[in-house]
Amino acid sequence: MSEVTAIIASPRKNGNGATIVGKMVETLEAAGKKVNVFYLNQLENVKGCQACMGCKKAGKCVRKDDLTPVLESIAESESVILSTPDYFGLACAQYRTLEDRFYGYVGMKDGNFVANIPEGKKVAVVVTSGSGAGADNIEKGIGGVMSGFLKCEIVGSINYKEGPSGPAKDNAEVLAEAAALAGKL
Repeated sequence: MSEVTAIIASPRKNGNGATIVGKMVETLEAAGKKVNVFYLNQLENVKGCQACMGCKKAGKCVRKDDLTPVLESIAESESVILSTPDYFGLACAQYRTLEDRFYGYVGMKDGNFVANIPEGKKVAVVVTSGSGAGADNIEKGIGGVMSGFLKCEIVGSINYKEGPSGPAKDNAEVLAEAAALAGKL
């Protein structure tokens, strides 16, 4: 059985991101994959990267807080779903805190960045917004970190702008897109 880690960074547990990721999880589990789902906003004891550089000796983040099991799950899983809402053209704070801690996954060898996690991990990105003003940049930014620094394979993304489309739960097209994207993981 394959393992997938799904991250929902939105503070809304029943929002568009959770709906889209929920459809992906449902599709993956129906295909026999084990999925670990994390709602970042429910974690209480979380800090961003402290630049302690302990990760450069240990090969992983050495902080021990509520993000530790999330980071371990990402490192150990075959595939990852990363979901964040667009807040003023940026990923939400919950996601940015997690991404800062990805620094523990990055090492250096001969002056070049190397990943401290297995390369080629499949990643799907989900960005949700009301208007979509900055969602494209968020999607590219997340993809750049995951492929550039961590040597992951971005298998696709969903950039859902609620605006005229209405809530994701009522949009059969985006739910079908979510199921199809899950099939690539």
